[in-house]
Amino acid sequence: MDLSNIYQRIIMQKASECPNNNQFDSDVHLTNPTCGDDIMMAADAKQPNVENLQVACDGCIICKGATQMMLEAIQDKSADQINELVLNMSKMMTHEDFNEELLGDLVAFQSVVHLPIRIKCAMLPFKAIYQLINGDDINR
Repeated sequence: MDLSNIYQRIIMQKASECPNNNQFDSDVHLTNPTCGDDIMMAADAKQPNVENLQVACDGCIICKGATQMMLEAIQDKSADQINELVLNMSKMMTHEDFNEELLGDLVAFQSVVHLPIRIKCAMLPFKAIYQLINGDDINR
């Protein structure tokens, strides 16, 4: 079994664990009309930590898998650490040098860079968390 098959299985498994409870008032609501992805986020505190994060995601396997894996990666992280993670994810998606160790299992989405229309699917949760923390879109 090659590495891309393993990554596909990880993404599919994580997508099935993705939260989709939209019974809250969202601070951020982003969509990807190309694929039908929809993500909402809310948090009690934005800086320096994201506390009591609420997330609802509906969409394709890539978006849902990215959302769940991002939630696991940002657990117990400061806003600055989350921003660094978002920046590294964005770099990976744009073929720039990135910190593979920092991304951990999120490198599973490296295969998505070969499917440009799917990059938006993988990046939607990262754009949402960045917007939640910083109040604006990632400038990349």
